[in-house]
Amino acid sequence: MEPIRHDETVIVTTAGRSGSEDRRLRQRRYAQMQAVRLVSFVLAVLLPVPLGFKLALIGAALVLPWMGVVTANGGPTVARGSRPAALVDRDEPVRIALEPGRDLDPPP
Repeated sequence: MEPIRHDETVIVTTAGRSGSEDRRLRQRRYAQMQAVRLVSFVLAVLLPVPLGFKLALIGAALVLPWMGVVTANGGPTVARGSRPAALVDRDEPVRIALEPGRDLDPPP
């Protein structure tokens, strides 16, 4: 990633997720993984199915905690979607220059 020059404008839609939003998404993903683990363990205990199927469910219940930790600690979540087409096709950002002493809002 190349450094941003001072004369370049950063468009807000290119910014990544905030830290708190990223953390919340990873916590939700971890909780979902643990919910699947709990369901697979309960199904292995309660369902009257062949031993092979029960072992598969118990195996999933044993592997899912590791997968949950790896996905939660795997770094930032996937970046946001692409920018809207109106911003992608623009070569230069719109810049408004004001003359010295001019005010944007007219006096009341």
